[in-house]
Amino acid sequence: MIWCLGMYASASTWLFNATRQVAAAALPGTRIIGTYAETVATLEALDPSALNIVKTHHLDRAAAQFAASHATHIVVSVRDPRDGVTSLMQHMRHSFPQALEKIENSGNFCAYVCTDPRATLFLYETNFSEDPNTFQRLASIFNKSLPSTTLATLHTANTRTAINEKIAALEHLPTAHKDPRSGDIVDTDTHWHRHHANRTGEVGRYRRLLPQAAIDIIEARMGGFMGQFGYRGTSGK
Repeated sequence: MIWCLGMYASASTWLFNATRQVAAAALPGTRIIGTYAETVATLEALDPSALNIVKTHHLDRAAAQFAASHATHIVVSVRDPRDGVTSLMQHMRHSFPQALEKIENSGNFCAYVCTDPRATLFLYETNFSEDPNTFQRLASIFNKSLPSTTLATLHTANTRTAINEKIAALEHLPTAHKDPRSGDIVDTDTHWHRHHANRTGEVGRYRRLLPQAAIDIIEARMGGFMGQFGYRGTSGK
């Protein structure tokens, strides 16, 4: 099992799908199953005869213990929590308290798990989703080195433009599901949502969109996380 653990709003869906595609290229003939999991029941239902690539955010104790005990490698993505909160408020219409709770819980969980020696860390601010070298980093998980032609193909298929084109066609996929309450459409295979479309990847947008009082609250609540990953507070510390 490859555990793709992502802080909310850290390009974790992109990384989950890129990991699946790299696995298919690196391990031809291997049956690969991608799963989004929130509960231990979902994890316990994984097919042990396949290579399971599992996407999660924050998990409860039972699910976290299962994932940690079954993962051969862990792919972790994190982001500046101030931008993470801003993204959830802007694109998913969360209130500030809702967004902060999700970012705090998932961020601190990622911060803990990424100290595991099996973990490979991806920081959103490095623009890994637009970097062709990301696919080679993922291939190293499988102890493989992909040829340059394969890397170029994977990169082209996963640029921001290509992803937007995929999302624009979500509703026509047999694996699409429409939420009757929100109207959001998700592909239950890739877990791309319609709200993932047309993102800019802007770093530091919180400076334009959050009031200083909100920024102060995030920095106070997530100071340890920010220090661990090198995110500087607005006071310069």
